[in-house]
Amino acid sequence: MRKFIKRMLWGTVGMALLFGIAGVIAFFEVQKWSNEPHLLTRPVTISFPRGTPLIFLAGDLEKNGVVSHAALFRFWVKYSSDFTKFQAGQYRFEESVSPHSIATKMIQGDIYEPVVLQVTVPEGFTNKKIAARLEHLNVGEKERILSLMSDPSFLKTHNIPSSSTEGFLYPATYNFTSFPTVKEVLEKMIQTFWDRLPEDYEARIREKDLSLQEAVTFASLIELETRIEEEKPKVAEVIWRRLRSKVALAIDASIIYGIDSFDGNLRWKHLKDKSNLYNTRVHRGLPPTPIGSPSRSSLEAVLSPTDEGFFYYVLDLADGSRHHFSKSLQEHNRHVKKLVEEQKKQKKKSKEDTR
Repeated sequence: MRKFIKRMLWGTVGMALLFGIAGVIAFFEVQKWSNEPHLLTRPVTISFPRGTPLIFLAGDLEKNGVVSHAALFRFWVKYSSDFTKFQAGQYRFEESVSPHSIATKMIQGDIYEPVVLQVTVPEGFTNKKIAARLEHLNVGEKERILSLMSDPSFLKTHNIPSSSTEGFLYPATYNFTSFPTVKEVLEKMIQTFWDRLPEDYEARIREKDLSLQEAVTFASLIELETRIEEEKPKVAEVIWRRLRSKVALAIDASIIYGIDSFDGNLRWKHLKDKSNLYNTRVHRGLPPTPIGSPSRSSLEAVLSPTDEGFFYYVLDLADGSRHHFSKSLQEHNRHVKKLVEEQKKQKKKSKEDTR
């Protein structure tokens, strides 16, 4: 009888050890599972109201394919996380997730807020174009938007040293999770301008004898003249050399900005119009204000021009976006002649194609 009892005891101990070992192995397997990435075929949004039991959350996650096993998720959360710290809200999961990343997201309260309005401001956009886009998106009426853009009190509140927000509305894509007012949209754009302004910019431009308004105006000219990043310092050099030589900048983008109803055709009368204060062919120096929204690289180019002796540039029609930069008028005139000849060829070909 004693031998039988001993065998039973040893058997019980053995079984306990086996179960214990199995439990440890299972625990570590679950830990491993909790960090394994799970690829989602589509974005999934999960609603987690306050007071939702873990069993319901786990079931919802499994049902939507966010976790592979609800029971394993419950087990892992119970022994390796803290469900009491999960914050209520709506969560969005996409691409690759793991149980651990899910728990982290919900503990941190990284709640998903759907974008209800997206506003994109391309580089070089003017106040008028931004106002028209906001009107199209039903944010407000164009005239009222333009009025706020030049409101002295609004400009002073946001430290804009100019007669309007022109040049100080940073070009970027803006997302709003609740429908904004015109003021809120403009304030976000202005704040982004200040956030993206290169480090110590105002101190650095003062060393160049420029005010912030002049530097932003300078940068807007660069932005409207070229979209090629490596060309920006070259355009900056040409502008600097012309300013220092007190020669007219002759930047057509500025002239066009000053024409109220520009129809796309820059005429001889426009080039000679002295009443247009933005006519940089007849008025020397920088135009009165920025002519569009400059990017950070254009702002930086003002302070980092090349030093190659460039004094002229003209469009390279063969490329369509790049320019020929020249040090002498003779070289520049050769490029201009080629441009005119190429334009004539294209016009002739266009007429022949339409016959």
